[in-house]
Amino acid sequence: MTVKKLLFLLTVLLSVQGFAQKKTFAYSQIQTRNDKQQWGDNKFVGTQLARFTDTQIDVKADKDYHLSIVSKTDLPDNGVIYLCKDEKSNQVTVMLIDNVKMYLYSQTKRFLINFDVFSSHALMADSD
Repeated sequence: MTVKKLLFLLTVLLSVQGFAQKKTFAYSQIQTRNDKQQWGDNKFVGTQLARFTDTQIDVKADKDYHLSIVSKTDLPDNGVIYLCKDEKSNQVTVMLIDNVKMYLYSQTKRFLINFDVFSSHALMADSD
């Protein structure tokens, strides 16, 4: 009887995982903030991808970030704040604004990534 319950629970968990929200955004420019808290000029980085799942965010800014999501807060106007931990358990905050841009805050580093609109919409459709 216990094995049947365990198999049922495992089946339900795997089914729910299939409905996990996945988003992929393309970007080719990154901005950083200077010591005066001003955003610098766009730095072209070639086409990169930012991938969001329910549990993880993968993005490249000054390095590859593989972030585990600790908590998620929905904001008005389609915004989301993700409190994350990186591979070394450092706190990293990611703000996703209306699937158009994201801010990444890691220790003293600040990044603004504007998504490439046409590429991102096509990638989002593919990942659903």
